[in-house]
Amino acid sequence: MKWWVIDAVIVVLLAVVSGIWFTWHHAYGAYGDDSPGYIYAAHQLITGESLVQQDPLVQDALTWFGYEPWARFVAPAHHEIISPEGWTASRYPIGLSVLMAGAVKATGNALTMYLVVPLTAVAVVIATYLGAVWLLPAPAPWKRVLGIGAACVVMGSTLFFTYSVAQPMREIPALLFFLLAAFLVIKTKQWYWLALAGMLFGYSVAIRETNLILIIPLVCYGLRRKWLAFSIGALIMYSPFLWYAAQITQHKEVFREKDITTIAITSNIDHIQSFSVSNLWNNQGKFKPGVGGLNQYWSVTKQFSVWPLFLLSIVVGLIYLWKHQRPSFYLFSSWIVVVVVLFAAWINPYPRYVLPILPVLAWLSMFGAMTLWQWFSSQLKLKRWVSLSLAGLLALSFIASYQPVFASRQEYLATGTPQDRELTKTDLTTIQAAIATVQADSLTTGQPALLVMLGETKGGLAETIMTHTTIQTIRFPNKDKEQPPLDQLQAYFEHLDETYTLYLWYDPSVTADEQRFYNQSTLTPVTLLSTSFKPEISILRIE
Repeated sequence: MKWWVIDAVIVVLLAVVSGIWFTWHHAYGAYGDDSPGYIYAAHQLITGESLVQQDPLVQDALTWFGYEPWARFVAPAHHEIISPEGWTASRYPIGLSVLMAGAVKATGNALTMYLVVPLTAVAVVIATYLGAVWLLPAPAPWKRVLGIGAACVVMGSTLFFTYSVAQPMREIPALLFFLLAAFLVIKTKQWYWLALAGMLFGYSVAIRETNLILIIPLVCYGLRRKWLAFSIGALIMYSPFLWYAAQITQHKEVFREKDITTIAITSNIDHIQSFSVSNLWNNQGKFKPGVGGLNQYWSVTKQFSVWPLFLLSIVVGLIYLWKHQRPSFYLFSSWIVVVVVLFAAWINPYPRYVLPILPVLAWLSMFGAMTLWQWFSSQLKLKRWVSLSLAGLLALSFIASYQPVFASRQEYLATGTPQDRELTKTDLTTIQAAIATVQADSLTTGQPALLVMLGETKGGLAETIMTHTTIQTIRFPNKDKEQPPLDQLQAYFEHLDETYTLYLWYDPSVTADEQRFYNQSTLTPVTLLSTSFKPEISILRIE
């Protein structure tokens, strides 16, 4: 039987298993973290709304308060105010949002945007298998065994699973495009394939701009001899996103304390100031301050796999490649180092940032395990049946260590327990029904509805609501530097009441200031709702 037939069968099996795991109970939106920003930008693309726009509410708040931080609560949570004239833009590159919008345009179904990340996760699992077959220096039968093991490491990673099924995030789609680009750079010499590799790499950067650092492992492997076609392809793919950056640059002004330039790839280009060498060992952000990025990512790496030999096998694999396959050593080691060091220097070393190294570690661990087995077999001069028995024990230890993981996946498939800040389909339907009730109520007032959101979920939920309904939302401000004095805020809401019918989204997670505002307001209940993340939510009209 030809190897391509075996590969095809394995790919289909991996696609089926990972497809079930990642799509069976995937998220339908999010109420926190960054993903509502990608969701809302996708909505803007779907509806034809400008991604860089002069927001009337932001203009009004800037005029009223005369201080940009106090006006932020009326802008979408993941948008930046880029000028004193009220121009706003998404904080993030829009590559993922374009994919999500494309899925909706292609199918006509607004919910298919939430299949993009789960399906790209399936593709990463398949790419991990194929990468082992194409890149690891092993006999053909062993390449397939190692590929299956590496794919299982990726599928079995709790971190990878969480960001495959929960809120839509950029790391996994960006990783897929980079993997495809890397395979083409490594395996081909024809200019047209290299141009395609450049386009894929360019799109990975359009999804996550920090992926630009991954040009280093490609150069270490040999891209410097193939750079022209690759560069042209990358420029062609990235040019539409450069146009978007130009739109931001056209309106961006240096008017805030943190602003450093009017030239922008993204609207939050000024956040580059958050990178610092000191963060490597003593980060001072909101996520695990003082732990240090390197220490944090060492902990994350240890948790990528439950197999006891995972880390040892990685070291063995790297040692072998250093001695016998120097180009592969440079590729894999630089891939790991640039990702870890870059994000360890970031003020907030979130675990998901190092997901791009997971396939590399999976390949190295499987290859290192095979190398260990071969070394012991040769050093101890084991008979063939003893050597094969030792290989079988290694395989059994791998399978046994993953039994709890398989059990947890089965439980997840059975229960559909929501993962990290995700909305279930029922949650989304419930919220849409509640907002429809609010919209109907606003018709009796003759003014458009404006939903003022309180509680700990407002940061992300506001944008998700605007994506799936027609209501406009703002968030009660409660960050220290972004909250006006309560009397000024109350006066501003009275000012808004002249134009809008104001509604309040309230749940028991409100802050003390939010509760005080609630108590001081004259309110008429409109509807109640219950979700998987908050069982008691009220929407009330402010009189």
